[in-house]
Order: sequence, then structure tokens, then C-alpha cells
Amino acid sequence: QVVLARASSKLVAASVRWKLNKPMASTVLAKSCRIGVEREVPIDGDLDHLGHDQNLTAKIIRKRQEEMARRTRLLDPRKRMCGAMPEDLAAQITQKQGASQAEKIEDAYYAQSATLQDQILQTVEGMKAAQVRDRHMDVVDYSLRNLRREQRREYDLSDPNAIKNDRLPDLDDPTLGPSSMLKFSSVEETPEEKHKRQQQVSSWLHAQMQEKLDREQEEKEYDRRYDERTMLATHVRAVCEENERQEAREEKRAEAAENLELAKMVRDRNRAKAEFHDALKNRHVDTIVNSDWVSEAHDWKIGTTGKLIRTEYKRLSIEEEQDVYNSNARQILDKRARQNAEALAQSEEAAATRCCVAVLGAVEEERVNHQKERRMRMVEENKRLAAAKKEADRANRAEYMSYDPTYY
Repeated sequence: QVVLARASSKLVAASVRWKLNKPMASTVLAKSCRIGVEREVPIDGDLDHLGHDQNLTAKIIRKRQEEMARRTRLLDPRKRMCGAMPEDLAAQITQKQGASQAEKIEDAYYAQSATLQDQILQTVEGMKAAQVRDRHMDVVDYSLRNLRREQRREYDLSDPNAIKNDRLPDLDDPTLGPSSMLKFSSVEETPEEKHKRQQQVSSWLHAQMQEKLDREQEEKEYDRRYDERTMLATHVRAVCEENERQEAREEKRAEAAENLELAKMVRDRNRAKAEFHDALKNRHVDTIVNSDWVSEAHDWKIGTTGKLIRTEYKRLSIEEEQDVYNSNARQILDKRARQNAEALAQSEEAAATRCCVAVLGAVEEERVNHQKERRMRMVEENKRLAAAKKEADRANRAEYMSYDPTYY
């Protein structure tokens, strides 16, 4: 019973939590048996017993909502019979194809612009690479032609063959003095030779200076040509960008004009569609208002096949409604009779249970009294045996302590 009580309390708590946390469910209109009486019935009114399983409840509600949406679509005769308009579908297809074609043209234009810019940049980079390569080749040629190590003035200071090529001193050389000391050739040079040597050194220095000036002039000329070509490339790029901006502006203008034309076409199409829909709606309203189904002139109709037409069924007739009430009354009476019979059976079962409990209580009480009397007899017998044993022990002890001379 404790386990059942706990399980029941848990189910009640889960149901309360589901009622507090469940989403707002929609309601549907349901007709009663009375004429012109309608009431709103919640779509989840019979799901309280599933409050402990929120996923199942949400799934059932979703399925019911989908079924109500499907019924709503089926009850709309215009959508059910006519469907979508071919003109609307054709206009949508044409608009989609135009948008796709415009997107392809725009992609092609951007691809062409990117290709042109790539070609211009590749040309500029090729010119730069050619200039660098030519300059490098000129430097290498000049180095091979004029900058060999044998042609350098300081080559004598680091010549590895200088000692091998040097002339050994000769004892018979008349240039050697009495002190056996060598004299350099520059010591005995004349003023003319010295002047000539100085002029040669001066010419060498002037040649180096002129070479440096020529190299600087060549570098300046190279920088000037590079600046001119850079300015030309920049001007070409600016002209290309300006042309692209002009083309983009013209395309935007054409696109704006086309959008205005499309907007006008859409407005005209929407106006025609609205007029067509209004005409259909008015015709549908007139048909529905003047139909027997709305006026409810008949409760239901029988078709040519002799069967009931389900779409023309409105309500029960008065006899059928009275029969329903009588059936409900009989069901209520039968239910009350069953309840009374169940209550009588339960009361009889309770009386029998109370009688059994009273009999079992009397038997248990008699058994307890019998056990008490048996225990009392056992206690009395134990006391008697204890007194007899005590008396026998006392006699044995007195006999043991007595002296009988005739015993021996």
C-alpha cells in the first residue's frame, strides 16, 4: 500500500507539472445536438491522463494540429478544385529564369574584369622582372669585362705569385752599394718620371671618379625610366577603373529602369490577381450564402444510392436526438444500478470481513488464555517439584550428618 501510495503521488505530481508547463493548445469548434449551438473544445482536453509523458502528449497534439490544417485545406473548395493559377507559376518561372540569367551575366562581367586586371598586373610584373634581369646581366658583363682580379690596382698587394715572380738580388748588380743594401727604383726616379707617375695616378683617380659619376647617372636614368613606366601603368589602371565605374553606373541605371518596369508589371499582375480573387470570393460567398448547406433547411439528405450524404449532414433529427437522450438516460440508470450493486457487494464483503476478524480475534484470545493456564500449571508443578527436591535434600543432609553406632 505504501508503494502504491508513493507511485500515485508521483503520477499526480507529474500531471500537475505537465499542466503547468504544457503549451497553450488550440481549440476547435464542435456542434452539439442542439440546433445552432456550438462550443469550443480544447484539442488536448482528453490528454490529462498522459501528463507524465510530455513527449507523447506533444506528439499527439502535433498530429491533431496537422489533421486540422489538412481538413481546413480540404474544406476550401477553391483551393481543392482549382489549385494554383498557371499564370502565377509562369510568372514565377520567368522571374526566376531572368534572375538566373542576370546573375550569370554579372558573374561573366566580373570574371572578364578579373582576367583583364590579372593580365595588366602580369604585364607589369613581367616588365619589372625583365628590367631586373637586364640589369643583372649588365652588372655581370661589366664585372667579367672590367672587374677581374688581375685588372685591379690593389692586386699587387694580394698577388699570391708576387714572391715567385720577384727578381732575386744579384751580387754583380752594379746598383748594389758597398753596404750591400738594395735601393728601390723610386729612389732614383727623376722629376719627370715622378711627374709622369703622379699624372698617371691622377688619371686613374679621375677615371674612377668618372666611372662612379657614370654609374650614378645610369642609376638615376634607370629610376627615371622606372618612374615613368610606373606612372604609365598607374594611369592605365586609373583609366580602366574609371571605365569600370562608368560601366557599373550604366548597368545600375539600366537595372533601376528594369526594376521599375518589373515593379509596374508586378503591380499590374497583383491588381489583376486581386480583382480575380475578389470575383471568385464574391461568387463563392453568394454560392455558400444561398446554398441549403448554410441555410440548414434539412438536417441531412439521402443520396440517389439510398445512403446518407456525409457532406450534407448537419445534425440529428428531433427523434434521433430524443433517442440519444433516452440512450444516455438508460446508460446513466445502468451505471447507477451497477454502482449500487457494487456498493452492496462491498458492504457485504466488509461485514463478512468484520465477522472473520471477530472470530479470528476470539480464537486468538482463547489460544492466549490456554497458553497462560498451561504456563501457570507448569509453574505450579515446578514449585511442587522444587519443594519435594528441597525436602529430599534436607533429609539426605540430616541423614548424612547423623551418627548411628550400629551402622558399623
